[in-house]
Amino acid sequence: MLSKEDILYRKKLWDSVLADVRQFFVSRDFLEFQTPLLVKSPGMEPNLSPLKTVVNNQKAGFITSPEYSMKKLLGTGFEKIFTITPVFRDNEAGRHNTPEFLMLEWYAPGVYEDLMAETEELLQFVLGDRTVWPKIKHTNANIDEHGDPHVEHKRFFVKNYPVAEASLAQISVDGSYAERFEAFGDGMELCNGFAELTDATEQRRRFEAEKSARLKAEKEVFPIDEELLSAIESIKKPVYGNALGLDRLVMLKYGIGDINDVQIFPSNQRFV
Repeated sequence: MLSKEDILYRKKLWDSVLADVRQFFVSRDFLEFQTPLLVKSPGMEPNLSPLKTVVNNQKAGFITSPEYSMKKLLGTGFEKIFTITPVFRDNEAGRHNTPEFLMLEWYAPGVYEDLMAETEELLQFVLGDRTVWPKIKHTNANIDEHGDPHVEHKRFFVKNYPVAEASLAQISVDGSYAERFEAFGDGMELCNGFAELTDATEQRRRFEAEKSARLKAEKEVFPIDEELLSAIESIKKPVYGNALGLDRLVMLKYGIGDINDVQIFPSNQRFV
């Protein structure tokens, strides 16, 4: 266990970032919600490994993102919403990764460019630095085999991802790219934002493709969330959403290189 002094120091860092995040969104009339951690459908992305369990004799998992629950709120008529929640991902370890971390996720009416601008304003506000973050197209970002970009900037956005990597994102009008971006700071991916797909039929097709990919990779397959697909059908306005890792944002703000050095209960001490 950490010393009392170290715990108080880390708490001070977190308190500052969380207060700034909430101030940013409340000042823009967003509503904050708490979403469930344990669900029947924790995610379909082939690259993620949800932590699984059993509830009332049913297969269940801990969320890799609050996205499905947040979109269900959008489907009931809420528009500007955000949540700050723990999320869980198995097989995540390293200086920038941990099996449990805190995620900020928000949604609002608008288009792709609106979200990039808002994300940049959030980062500038929390970091206390008005420097502009360059926006670099995926095709120009020198992406390596691990999906990491290599550019001359330390803090930047990579935008216009390939259609094959759209997941839950809208495709551009000309069909040439997914309206999706990621922000990077000091070698860390900070967030994954996009214009939300609101076509339930297309979303089902993508879920089925991801299900097949998970089966091929011999990964656990959870049921398609039918309630989510129904909610998507009720979203009538263009909407965007972003998921941002708050542990990494704390690291970026205070120049800390290891995620275990910002957590009050570090995962490298809990899982040894």
